[in-house]
Amino acid sequence: MPETSGQKSLRAWIDSYADWIGQLRAGRAPAAPALDDKDPMAKIGHELQLLGETLRRREDQFQQLFDLVEKLEQGLSVEDVLNRIFDGFTGLIPFERIGCAFLSEDGSRLTAYWAKSTLGPIQISANYARPMAGSSLEPILQTNQPRIINDLEDYLSKKPESEATRRIVVEGGRSSLTCPLVVGRRPIGFLFFTSKHKNTYQGAHEAIFRQIASQVSMLIDKSRVYQQIVERNRQLAQESRSFAEAAAHDPLTGILNRGAIIAILDRAMKERPRGDKPIGVIMADIDHFKRVNDTLGHPAGDAALIEFTRRIAGALRESDQFGRYGGEEFLVIAPGAAKDPARNVAERLRAAIAGAPFKIGTNELAITASFGVAVSVEASDVPADVVAAADRALYAAKQGGRNRVVLA
Repeated sequence: MPETSGQKSLRAWIDSYADWIGQLRAGRAPAAPALDDKDPMAKIGHELQLLGETLRRREDQFQQLFDLVEKLEQGLSVEDVLNRIFDGFTGLIPFERIGCAFLSEDGSRLTAYWAKSTLGPIQISANYARPMAGSSLEPILQTNQPRIINDLEDYLSKKPESEATRRIVVEGGRSSLTCPLVVGRRPIGFLFFTSKHKNTYQGAHEAIFRQIASQVSMLIDKSRVYQQIVERNRQLAQESRSFAEAAAHDPLTGILNRGAIIAILDRAMKERPRGDKPIGVIMADIDHFKRVNDTLGHPAGDAALIEFTRRIAGALRESDQFGRYGGEEFLVIAPGAAKDPARNVAERLRAAIAGAPFKIGTNELAITASFGVAVSVEASDVPADVVAAADRALYAAKQGGRNRVVLA
């Protein structure tokens, strides 16, 4: 029996929609077939078109989620990842504010870490902390499901003790979506989405977050671990520098110790180009220092060494280096100082020591020092030889009556 015109029309309608649906299934976005409102099949066609639009929106949404996770993976610091969340969730979940808070290791406290907002001034800043026991956030961790509050003002009127809610309301928030951050089965904290409008959040927004909750949680946690490693390395480097600094200084006087001052001299002489300026080396020794220890005790001797160091340091040029060579002996390196300038530097140091008595407790001691000066003028000079020459000159100053400067 031949087809009637009605049957032909129905077949054509079915074929056009079958082709349209097939193209949708293939990932294309063809125009929907035209609808004739007089056609009894128009209602089905309209519903099919709505279904197609829903599928396209869902595909766009999944593409946005995929792109967001890809962008988050490129972040290194926690702040970088969270800033990417703030930018990337636009269009997926409505918000004017996002906050992030982390749980303590034992899960007993929640501490605000980061917030970004286009509302009023942020009222919950970093390090704002509250105990978790008895908190309304506990059930969220138990169920691992997001929570929607679509009227924060009404919620606050029923729970006036909620300080965090009060602060968010002051900022301008009127509805919120609270999302748990869980890695495996380990809760690490929360993301708080806040809108300035009431009744903003629906179940679809919960579903959107749940679709990538594990990836977001993992990336934030990974960034925290990375940041902790970076911070720990920074602390270790700082501690290493502190240890190196301490190892290079005399614990009593705080100036360079023997190894450090000799290393400076060695480096200065090795790095000096041929024909460059001379380097003066001054060896100093406190006269009759043993009498101070024998008469007043070692604490008085330590006090005298500290005062001696203070006076010498105050009389040095900015370019000079000063270290404790051992006991009551000290070494000064005077770059650019030829014989007469080096002698002048030593004479100034001698006067700084002998110029006024040392006040040691209730005692005033007339303390002097002897100085031996040597000068390196050749690139081939050996540091140990120059120091030995200054030491011999110091011995000559001692033998010559003390409280004097002798040039090698």
